Amino acid sequence: MRIRLNRYLSVSGIASRRKSEDLIKTSKVKINGKVHNSLATTVDTSIDTIECEGKIVKPQKYEYYKMNKPRFYLTTMSKNEDKKTVVELLPKSKTKLFPIGRLDYDTEGLLLFTNDGILAHHIAHPSFNVKKKYLAYVEGEVAGSVISKMKKGAKMKEGLLVPEQISLKKAGKNDTLMEIEIHEGKNHIVKHFFKFFGKQVKKLKRISVGPIKLGKLASGKIEKLDYNELEALQKLVSE
Repeated sequence: MRIRLNRYLSVSGIASRRKSEDLIKTSKVKINGKVHNSLATTVDTSIDTIECEGKIVKPQKYEYYKMNKPRFYLTTMSKNEDKKTVVELLPKSKTKLFPIGRLDYDTEGLLLFTNDGILAHHIAHPSFNVKKKYLAYVEGEVAGSVISKMKKGAKMKEGLLVPEQISLKKAGKNDTLMEIEIHEGKNHIVKHFFKFFGKQVKKLKRISVGPIKLGKLASGKIEKLDYNELEALQKLVSE
């Protein structure tokens, strides 16, 4: 597989994409023994030998997955006698994966897994403001005036929570489909947000974490992040 040199360095854990570019421009990177300082340089990951500051660069054995967590599964890496857990859905591997953050027992949707503790910390830590988007099925109708109030935020225990965006997706008499994007990741935060406005969440589904989208991944399935997804995620937390 041929990819850009700066991308290879970034994915290998050497540095962020921006810092990788600096390393290349300052002639600190060699391919098969020769210095390359053009940002347009590409490498063949199957045959080329890449060195950075005198050390051979090998992709770290980190793994990154996304899962469509079904409802009524616990986000835990331990088995539970009474309830199903996400560990039952993981592929058999010698690598010890762990979830990045969590989803409530009755919440479904996108859940990321890795063995990269640094990246996981950056995604989960509030200071990096990684946005999470949800579809919320809310009981009853939601008037336009209420949505306007929601856009201004809700007073929570931790302070005022103002969504990055919130919109009506589908109106109904019995329930309303809302889309909400926040960067908070605290337990039940979306449910508490709607509860502040007197609305009960009947069903909740996370559809994105930063640049990673759930897409058409089937419920209960898991797949590796591709290069584009991983690069976008690393770029997000390195900025």
